Amino acid sequence: MSYFAYKLLKRAKNRSTYTLSAYFISAALTYFLATFSIFLVNTPFAYSFYVVSIYLFVFSFSFLINFSWLLIKLDEKTCYTKNVLRVILYAVSSLYVFVIAIPFKGITLNASTGWIPHYSLLFLVFSWAYFLIFLIIPQLYLSFKIWKVYDGIVLKRRLTMFIISVFLMMVLAISLFVYYTIPDNIIFRIFHISIGIVFGISAAYLIYKGFGKELE
Repeated sequence: MSYFAYKLLKRAKNRSTYTLSAYFISAALTYFLATFSIFLVNTPFAYSFYVVSIYLFVFSFSFLINFSWLLIKLDEKTCYTKNVLRVILYAVSSLYVFVIAIPFKGITLNASTGWIPHYSLLFLVFSWAYFLIFLIIPQLYLSFKIWKVYDGIVLKRRLTMFIISVFLMMVLAISLFVYYTIPDNIIFRIFHISIGIVFGISAAYLIYKGFGKELE
């Protein structure tokens, strides 16, 4: 993830590359904090670091939404304030992770779970609702808008690659919440573990290659 951000910023530094790089950086930080929490088992810090990582994981998708907006207005000087306000909106709405995880015990990570995260049904429902309302529906709308803006076979191919990869990342995110909500479902756990990492890295690469690699 951080490698893709490095490649983007090395090539060009503009609003589009900053936005897409922010997604890769926040996603990389998510996995770093989640992994770091493993080394803090038997301490209260493990839970804190893990919950923060899930917040960043949810919030990171806001940069894909913002990047899609920038694609639509690529030939225009979009208002910087609007971009910032969109990020703030998602930063605030993503706080549901802390609200449900801590006061309502939506995420459990302690000795009773073998230091394996476990999500409550309430947390699962809120997470699915968040993804549907704030991510999936807006991205569907933006995808149709982007499709109308760009012409040409090459651009259409890159556009299709980008859209598929974004939705693939969202599907994997939804799958992740199910994975930690129904830990006793061995079949689903094996399925998620088998394809999760491969599909996640592949989707990130396709996002980078689709519109990030040569976007001016």
